[in-house]
Amino acid sequence: MTKHIVLIHGTWCNGNTWGEFARKLEDYHLTVHTPSLRYHDLSYEECFEKVGTVSLTDYVNDLVDYIGQLDDEPIILGHSLGCLIAQLVAARTRVKGMILMGPAPTPDIFAFYPSMVKSFIKHFLRWGFWKKPMPPYKKPFFTYCMNEQEYEAKEKIFSTLVPESGLVYTQMALPFFDKEKAAYVDYTKITCPVLIITGSNDKMTVSAIARKTAINYPKSLLVSITGADHMYCFGKYMPKTLSIIEHWIGQINR
Repeated sequence: MTKHIVLIHGTWCNGNTWGEFARKLEDYHLTVHTPSLRYHDLSYEECFEKVGTVSLTDYVNDLVDYIGQLDDEPIILGHSLGCLIAQLVAARTRVKGMILMGPAPTPDIFAFYPSMVKSFIKHFLRWGFWKKPMPPYKKPFFTYCMNEQEYEAKEKIFSTLVPESGLVYTQMALPFFDKEKAAYVDYTKITCPVLIITGSNDKMTVSAIARKTAINYPKSLLVSITGADHMYCFGKYMPKTLSIIEHWIGQINR
């Protein structure tokens, strides 16, 4: 039986962002871990000062070390950017399963869909974007990330966000410029079962990316939540998301 699940949050978030979603997972007799990516647990101002040049490899190293301290192999669950990180982690350490929710693209997957470009273009139009922190931009976040959520929920989540690493987004979005090839995943090293969830109205990481991610994993299951945006671990779509995860964990524990 699986004992641990490690949740890897996405862009601008931190370990506290999971909120009720993490608490509900505890009902499945799991020990739920919600680490924050490097510097994301600091105040907005402190994170802004430090996060700009953190790399994908830094994030992955931190999580490999974190998982190495657990007493059993965990399931790892990533959301958005956290999905790319989860895959890079799973290629370096043993896990019992991997859940990818709204996966960010790996370098082999086309990512320049109009809504995705609009989500982040403001950052990439700044000189030195590759070394500058990327602040959360309110209008794109409301329009492309939480487009199916109530206004109050959008405001609540947005108020908790912190800046993201400009280097990480350069490594992910423009991997051909990265000499370290930090975003490239060795799929041959990932043999665990994989659950991939997408929202049919996800504009920040469109469903086509989830479908193409699933092709990379022979043991994958792809599930689409009709009507959901990018943040289906919150609000009205959270029960459906949890139900999908509960069923899948039951299957892999048989």
